[in-house]
Amino acid sequence: MRSGWLALLWLVLASGLRHSLAWAGRRFWSGALLGGIGGPLAYLAGARLADVALPLGPLVTALLLAPVWALAFPLLLRLAARP
Repeated sequence: MRSGWLALLWLVLASGLRHSLAWAGRRFWSGALLGGIGGPLAYLAGARLADVALPLGPLVTALLLAPVWALAFPLLLRLAARP
């Protein structure tokens, strides 16, 4: 249960999509910018706190995750905004 707190972070993200992060879903570019920067930074911080080794190193990992989160985050915001 050492990294159980990481699972709780996913729940916090999911609950914030409709409320505290709703502003980022108004325009696609704002969600993409937040996801492209915040996603990799959160991932790297979690890996460091949980003492997880990143085989490609932190820079390459962040560069690979940035476009993924830049596309995924606005889509998640749009899904969360649906009634």
